[in-house]
Amino acid sequence: MIHFRRLFIVLLIGAVPAVIGLLRLHIDTDVIHSLPAGDPVVADGLTIFTHHPIHEQVAVDLTMRPFRQELLVEIGNFLEQKMRASGLFAQVGTDDIGDLIPELAIHVSRTLPLLFSARELEEKVAPRLTKPWITQHLHQLRQTLAGMEGIGQARFIGGDPLNLKDLVLARMAPLAPTLSAHFTQGHLLSPDGRHLLLTARPRAGSTDTGAARRIAALFDTLRSELAARYKGETITLTPVGAYRAALDNERIIRRDVNLALVLATVGIALLLMLSFSRPLIGILSLVPALAGTGAALFVYSLLYPDISIMVLGFGGALISITVDHGIAYLLFFDRAGVDGGSKASREVRAIGIMAVLTTIGAFLILGFSGFPIFTELGRFTALGIFFSFLFVHLALPTICTGLESAPARRPVLQHFVDRLYSTGKPGLIFALIVFCGLLFFARPRFYVSLDSMNTVSEQTSRADGLFTKVWGNIGSRIFLMDRATSIAGLQERDDRLLARIEQDVERGVLKDSFVPSMLFPGREAAGRNLAAWHAFWTPSRVAALKKELVTIGAPLGFAPDGFQEFFHQLEPGYTLSSIPIPPRFFSLLGINRPPDRSEIIQFTTLRPGKNYDDASFFARYHPEYAVFDGAWFGKRLAKILFATFSRMLIILGSALVLMLFIFYLNLPLTLLTLTPVVFAYVCTLGTLHLLGRPIDIPGLMLSIIILGMGIDYSIFFVRAHQRYRDVNHPDYGLVRSAVFLAAASTLIGFGVLCFADHAMLRSIGIVSLLGIGYSL
Repeated sequence: MIHFRRLFIVLLIGAVPAVIGLLRLHIDTDVIHSLPAGDPVVADGLTIFTHHPIHEQVAVDLTMRPFRQELLVEIGNFLEQKMRASGLFAQVGTDDIGDLIPELAIHVSRTLPLLFSARELEEKVAPRLTKPWITQHLHQLRQTLAGMEGIGQARFIGGDPLNLKDLVLARMAPLAPTLSAHFTQGHLLSPDGRHLLLTARPRAGSTDTGAARRIAALFDTLRSELAARYKGETITLTPVGAYRAALDNERIIRRDVNLALVLATVGIALLLMLSFSRPLIGILSLVPALAGTGAALFVYSLLYPDISIMVLGFGGALISITVDHGIAYLLFFDRAGVDGGSKASREVRAIGIMAVLTTIGAFLILGFSGFPIFTELGRFTALGIFFSFLFVHLALPTICTGLESAPARRPVLQHFVDRLYSTGKPGLIFALIVFCGLLFFARPRFYVSLDSMNTVSEQTSRADGLFTKVWGNIGSRIFLMDRATSIAGLQERDDRLLARIEQDVERGVLKDSFVPSMLFPGREAAGRNLAAWHAFWTPSRVAALKKELVTIGAPLGFAPDGFQEFFHQLEPGYTLSSIPIPPRFFSLLGINRPPDRSEIIQFTTLRPGKNYDDASFFARYHPEYAVFDGAWFGKRLAKILFATFSRMLIILGSALVLMLFIFYLNLPLTLLTLTPVVFAYVCTLGTLHLLGRPIDIPGLMLSIIILGMGIDYSIFFVRAHQRYRDVNHPDYGLVRSAVFLAAASTLIGFGVLCFADHAMLRSIGIVSLLGIGYSL
C-alpha cells in the first residue's frame, strides 16, 4: 500500500527547504573562481584578474562605410555623451588622457636632468648635438610653428630646443593597445585610421550580471539610435569586455542546467516506468533523489554562503546518482508483497551500505583536489547522497508499507539484464579484447586553456576576434603587479624594477615596457640620473651647442637668448629633487589606489622578447611582484592537473582498498571487487585518447566517477553473491536489475550534459558517461 497523503506531505516538506536553500545561496557564475589558489603561478594570476582595471573595462570598436574620419570622430563624441548619460559607467573615453598628456609634457620638459641615464644620454641625446641634426630640426620646428599644429609648442622651445621630451614621452608607447595607434581629436584611432576605440569603466563589477544586462541593452539601444541619426551610413558598433563573457556564461550555463535537469528527470522517469511491473512504483524512485537534493541545498546554505553555478549544473547528474538506492528499495518492495516495506529496507541496507560509504567518501575526497569548485561539488554531492539514503530508510517505509501481492510477471528489462549477466566466457573474452586494445592508448594527456573555462556566444567570439585583429592581442603580454604603502615607496620600487627590466631588454628577454619611473624616478634614480646629466654636459659640449643654436637659429628667426631656460639646466650647480607622482596621473600610469586606501597597486605591461623563458622570468620576478603570463599560466595549470589527478587516484584508490579489505577481511574478494574498476579506468582513458580529448579540469572527476561510483556496482554484485549464493535466486535478479537501472539512470543524467553548450559541463558529461558506461 502506498500512502499518497504522506507522500504529498513529505514532498511539500522537502520542497520548502530546497527553495529556502536556493534563496539563501549566492550563485557564483565566474568559473575563474574554480582555480586552485595554492600554487604561486595560479595565485598571482588570480590576484591580477581580481585587481587589474582591464578585467572590468569595456572597449568599443567603432567603424563605418563609406569611411569618413571626421564623421567617425563625430560619432565617437556622440557615443561618449550617451554612455556618460546612461549612468552605467564611472569613466568614459580618453578625455583624461587628452588633458593629461600636455601636462605630462610640461612636467617632462622641466625635469629633463632626472630622466636620462648615462647610457641613454650617449646613445640618444649625443646624436642630436651634431650640426646636421640641429639644422634639420630647427628648420622643421620653424615650419611647424608657422602652421596650426604649432599652437602651444612655442612654450616648449626655450626649455627643450632639442625636443628631448619626445624621447621620454615615446617610452609610453607600450601603454597603447597597439603600438601603431595614434590620437586624433581626443580619440584613439587604429593604425589604418578606420577604427575608433572608446573605453569605459563600469560602476559595477564585471561579474555583476544585472549590470552586464543593462550595459548590453544600452549598446543595443545605441545601435538603433545611430541608425536613425546617421541614415545612409553603415555604422558598426562592436563592444567587448568581461561583461559579455559573464552574461554569456550565465545564460549558457543556466540554459544547460535547466535542460539537464528536465531531460535527466524525464529520461529517468521514462526508464523507471518501463522497468517496473507497476510504473507508478518506478516513478517513486525519484522521490528520495529529489528530497535528498533539496535537503542538501538547505544544509549547504546553512554552512556556506556561495555555490558555483557549475555545481548546480551537476544537479541533474546528482539526481541520477542518488536515485540508486531508491530503485533498489522499490524493486524489492514491488516483489515482496505485504511485507514489502520492511524487507526492502533490510535487503537494501545489507547490500548497499558499503556502496553508500564509498561513494560519500569519494566525493568528500574531492576536497583534497585543491580546486574550489570540486571541493564544493564534493560537499554538496555527499550531502545529497547521505540525505537520499536516509530518506530511503526512514521515510519510504512509512510511505510504502506493502502491496497485496507480488506482480504476476517479471518486467522485460529483467530478462534482458539476466541475459547480459550470463554471457559467460564469450563475454569475458570480449571484455579482455576491449581492455587490451584500449590499454595501448590509455595515456592521459592534460591540457588547460583559459579560453575554454568560459564559454561565450558566437557573437562574442566574433567581436573578440575583430578587436584582436584591429587593436592587437593583449593576451600575449605579460603583467606585473606591485604594491606599496606610499607613493615615495612605490617610486623607489619602480627604480629597482626599471633597472631589472632594462637588463632583460638588453638580453632579449623582453621587447619593451613602460615603468612610471621613466617619468617620475625615485630619490636614488633621480640623483643618479642628475649626476650623469652633469657629467654628460661638459663645458665644451655646452659651448658647442650654444654656438650651433645661435649660428643656425638666428637666420630662422630664433632669438639668441631664447634657449636660456634649457641652458640653465646645464649649469654645473643646477639641482633638482625627485617629484612625487601626482594622483591625477595614476590611471594613465597604471596605478590604482583601492577605496580603502590601505595600499597603492601598480600594473606594468611587458612584451616577451626572442630569448624569453617563462619559468626563468617568473622565478626572477616572483615573489617580489605578482606575475601573469597566459601561456605559462596554462602550462602550470596543466602540471597541477596531472599532480592532482595522480594524488586523487592514489588517495582514493588506497582508501577504497583499505575500506574494502576491512569490510571483507579477504584480499582476493577485495581485488575481485576492484577488477571492474580497473577495466573502466583503462578503457575510459583509452577512449578519451582516441577521441582526441585531453583531460581538463572536469576530467579530474574521472577518478571520483569510476572509483567512487563505479565501485558501487561491484560491491552490489559481490554482496548479493555473498548473501544469496545462487545467481538464479530471485532477489539476486532484483539486485542485477537495480544495478542496471542505477547505472542507466546515471548515464542519462550525465549523458544529457554531453549536449551542453558550456565546455566545462560538456566535458563533465563526456568523461562521466564513459566512466559509468565502462563500469556498467
